Formats: sequence, C-alpha cells, structure tokens
Amino acid sequence: MKRFATHRVYSLLTAEITSSQILELDEDGGVSKLYPFREEICATEWLSGLVILSPVPVQRVNAECFSDFRKRMQETMLTHAVLRAYWVHPFNVSAMKFVKDSRILPLK
Repeated sequence: MKRFATHRVYSLLTAEITSSQILELDEDGGVSKLYPFREEICATEWLSGLVILSPVPVQRVNAECFSDFRKRMQETMLTHAVLRAYWVHPFNVSAMKFVKDSRILPLK
C-alpha cells in the first residue's frame, strides 16, 4: 500500500473537488481509501497540486484549459470497478488551472 497527501482531489465520477485529502493505493495501484487530511501520518508522500481520480486513463489534449478538460472527460466517462489516481504537476491550485508545463502522471 502507498499513501499520498495532496492539496486537491478531483473525482471524475462525482465531478467533486475536495481539499486537503489523503489517498491510499492498493498493491495494484487502485485507489482503496480517500479521506480528509487531519494529521501527518507516517510513510505518507506529499504531492503538491491536484490528483485526479478516474476509472479510465486521463490525458490533457494539446493546451486545453482545466474546465475544457473536465467537460471532455465527463463526456467520455465510463464506469469501471477500479479508480486510478493521476497527479497533475505543476498545477495552479489557487486558480484551479493547468499551467504551461502541466503533466498528468499515473500514481502507482
């Protein structure tokens, strides 16, 4: 199991954005738990920016803005059993925007 803490989590299934979250990944890389960050927990890696939870692989098309990305992903959403986590870095959390060099990386 791996544990990550992050500023924001965006779930493509619920279209909700939550702040200061901890997520745990199982041995296969699926999201097993998501809960609010209340205190530091041993063996937790801090990820600045945004983590996206999705049952399908996610990628940014060209230089699309975050709101366009959200709309496109909602249109293609399929329900699968396993949620995966994708780290967006760098990401402007205050403005909730991609920045010029934003990349989306799968967490494992």
